[in-house]
Amino acid sequence: MIRWPVVALAVLALGATARGPQAFRFEPDATAELRRLWTGSRDAKTERVACLAGETRRDTVMIIRILPLTGWADSLGVSAAPSLETCAPPRWQGTVHTHVALYDGARPYSRFSGADRGVNGLWWRRWHAEGLFCVLYSATGAYCEIDGPRGVAIFPRSAY
Repeated sequence: MIRWPVVALAVLALGATARGPQAFRFEPDATAELRRLWTGSRDAKTERVACLAGETRRDTVMIIRILPLTGWADSLGVSAAPSLETCAPPRWQGTVHTHVALYDGARPYSRFSGADRGVNGLWWRRWHAEGLFCVLYSATGAYCEIDGPRGVAIFPRSAY
């Protein structure tokens, strides 16, 4: 009789991991780079873009490093082509960009825009792999998604 509860718990645990990651976390080195990206973006009053490298550990996506893209890195005024090519697998699993503009002059844009979603879709269609995508919307706040052929998994509140 005791076996059935144990089996039921094991099945539930397998179901939870089969659903995929439940959170995004950031390694210390990646956090430091993301904070530099945010500060530079805020000070310049322009969006910045970086490649993301991450891996899934059990039920958590760990962002382990980033590569800031310089020179043309304003995501509002440039083609997505350079980031699609530079942020390619297997070294990179997606992109992050900043949203420093304020909605209604007070609140940050804490989600992807329609154009952002289009670029995310281009990335995973180009590379035939799920991608990791984040928006930094404050000095410590990030909105992240896994996007790919199986759909979108949303992680609305991540702290970096």
